[in-house]
Amino acid sequence: MLLEFVFPRYCKVCGRRLDPSEDQLCITCFLGLPRIEYRQDTLSLTERMLITEKSLVRAASLFQYSKESDYRNILFHLKYWHHPKVGQWLACVGATELRDKGFFEGIDCIVPMPISYWKELRRGYNQCSYIAKGIRQATGIPIISNAIVLEKKHSKQAGLGKFQRWKNAENLFKVTASELLAGKHILVIDDVITTGATLCSLIDVMESDIPNIKVSVFTLAIAY
Repeated sequence: MLLEFVFPRYCKVCGRRLDPSEDQLCITCFLGLPRIEYRQDTLSLTERMLITEKSLVRAASLFQYSKESDYRNILFHLKYWHHPKVGQWLACVGATELRDKGFFEGIDCIVPMPISYWKELRRGYNQCSYIAKGIRQATGIPIISNAIVLEKKHSKQAGLGKFQRWKNAENLFKVTASELLAGKHILVIDDVITTGATLCSLIDVMESDIPNIKVSVFTLAIAY
């Protein structure tokens, strides 16, 4: 209780001070989270964005992202305001629900979306690695984070049109240790999917350079 008084915690959506029983989000914002329901018998919106990828098995996102919604603050805290634990916590919540729906069946390992060396150095972490930790916490699936790297610097995707996003995402990634992933069903993790350009670029390289793989995808948020 004394620690809560000295170092108060605040909701990552509305900014209200959290009660000791609350974690990352207040109960009101948690219950109001605009979740995306995953059903095995229905093609998810995330799967539709990645439908051209021949190795894709399944894909899901936890909640809807909108620039006009206060829930955008979750991604700001995760990526820019140095609170990556919100991504880990929400990923664990989402993964627990998806686990009970069979989403993780057959998956061998988790691969977080790589970010540039300089961006990770400046930020102090890769936000997708924290999301991956949340998935591992709920499922026990191991994380492999050193087999694929971001090979070239690219401009920010935010603010670009759809065609520009796809051009900007071309030839970004390089597989550096294909033997770690060969023959595996890989769960790729990203923070938010907008057009699918970056994820498709990563999956294309994986399909080209890693033999006999299957790919599933989990993103914390989806923009539409």
